[in-house]
Amino acid sequence: MSEFGSLAKNSLRFLVNYSVRSCLSGVVIYCCWISIMAYSWFTWHVILCTLGMIPLMSEALLLFAPDELWSRQLPRTRKYFIHGFLMTLGTVLVTAGCIDTFCFITEGYHLYTAHGITGLIAMILMIVSIVSGVMANYSKYLRPVTLKFYHNCFGLLGYIIGIISLCFSFYTNWFCYFTSYESRIVALVATVLGALWTVSPALGSGFRQIKTLVQ
Repeated sequence: MSEFGSLAKNSLRFLVNYSVRSCLSGVVIYCCWISIMAYSWFTWHVILCTLGMIPLMSEALLLFAPDELWSRQLPRTRKYFIHGFLMTLGTVLVTAGCIDTFCFITEGYHLYTAHGITGLIAMILMIVSIVSGVMANYSKYLRPVTLKFYHNCFGLLGYIIGIISLCFSFYTNWFCYFTSYESRIVALVATVLGALWTVSPALGSGFRQIKTLVQ
């Protein structure tokens, strides 16, 4: 690829990266603002889960994008530390948000909704991802690439299912009561497009790990 072509590609990816951040930031503001305006105990479920998924987990995944300007100069070990910190904090917030709902709000009703079921599955996968990530860093008995592959799979599945749960949430009774149809469509499109771009670095890493495992 020519120097001009490489520059054009990097410039395009730079613009897309920060367009994605703008979309996801808009979703965060949208969800948090509505929940604050309609304040109740349920507000904390919306805020904690939204902040856990976006921006914390999204940034944890974008961290390893090869064209990510703020992190590309960091050593690999520092990236792992920041990734682990962001994922752990995001998982803690999502778990706290789910506990808020399980214990104080809907008395089990959430387990019969698509939003509640996918949210619970995502939370479990995220916790498993954290455990497998710690094992990948410190285990002396299993191949690190094998554990990293499992960590990548659980983390990706947890994030993707969590995003699906967020999309379902836009059409729960609570959201429909406080928002307009048009705003929910915009939030849905921004969330899906942002998430698709966010998982691309992790998908590339997963394919490389599969190649290593089968060799």
